[in-house]
Amino acid sequence: MTFNSDSVKTHLEQVREWLAKNVVVPPTPKQVTVSSIRFDWKRLSGTFVLALDNLVFQEPFDVRMDITGRPTFTPPMFTSPLGAPASYPAIRIDQNTEKAVIAALVQAFPKVRAYGLHKDLDLIIDGFSPFEERIIDPVEFKKKCAALPKAVVTVDIG
Repeated sequence: MTFNSDSVKTHLEQVREWLAKNVVVPPTPKQVTVSSIRFDWKRLSGTFVLALDNLVFQEPFDVRMDITGRPTFTPPMFTSPLGAPASYPAIRIDQNTEKAVIAALVQAFPKVRAYGLHKDLDLIIDGFSPFEERIIDPVEFKKKCAALPKAVVTVDIG
């Protein structure tokens, strides 16, 4: 199959129009609430439900533990809309809202060590290290892990 530049441009424009109609772009809320957290500690990933004020998104957001030891997230995605070879966020939130969601996740999750050199422990943590080496406080870790599924964390924005 060959593509000429006009057909590619037309298809890109169709995808842009489709995204403009289908991507949800909510206004900056006064509060964000993270709840219904499901997390697999072996895969270091899971899902959560996000509410912006009274707007509760039915599609779960993805959450994962990154190499810094902090939770991070991605919104629900549109995969290959109109056959485009790409994925796009189905919900686009602004930077202040994103910071509040991260703050809520940080409150909900136990603290873990980042990848890298930990001189105080004479330890290097990387992707091949046992996860147990990343646990800072085993008591806090167990407590927060047990509380995650029922956690409801609300953060005010500005």
